[in-house]
Amino acid sequence: MTPERRAAARGLLARVAFLVYDRGLTELQGGNMSLRIGDEVVITPTKASENDGWRLTAEDTVVHGLSGGVLAGDPSRVSRETALHLRLYRAYADVGSVFHLHLPEALGAAAAGRWEPGVVAASPDRFGVALCLLETGLAAQTEPHDSRVEELLGRVARASGAVSISPGHGVVSVARDVQTNIRAVDVLRQRLDEERLRARLRLARGKGWA
Repeated sequence: MTPERRAAARGLLARVAFLVYDRGLTELQGGNMSLRIGDEVVITPTKASENDGWRLTAEDTVVHGLSGGVLAGDPSRVSRETALHLRLYRAYADVGSVFHLHLPEALGAAAAGRWEPGVVAASPDRFGVALCLLETGLAAQTEPHDSRVEELLGRVARASGAVSISPGHGVVSVARDVQTNIRAVDVLRQRLDEERLRARLRLARGKGWA
């Protein structure tokens, strides 16, 4: 990647990070985002939420090669989720952006036991994105967890975005680029809100309240 292209990618990710937070798609308790340009990956730094409030500069981001190793940025700020991001980029050539977000609507739906683990929706027809759910008990940032995320996302359509929910940890979303990734997670949130509203209306009608 040329220095100019790398600088542009780092600047883009810094802007995207705050946009994702500002749209309510994650919060100040963690998460990370990345994009791939060629054989390099730009990722948000560790504690970007707690320490920086998602207000990043291009220089705050960290650049890795696909095989690992820091090419630019502060090595002390490498995200703990970097291994999963790089793993997904290596596994799927069609993925150009990976987000790990704390999306309350998705985590709440998973905690309510609405779906069985595995592929919930293989296509975007129902939720606007393909959707998967991991089993409980898979600790994040471990080989079993990351392997399962890779496996599930490999079984669904990813063109319009795909999301894997890790109960108690967050969601991992992949898409062809950051713009598609933002849209995919936003649509998922809207669809989950709509489903929750419909469920409440059904309950109210059943009890004669509406």
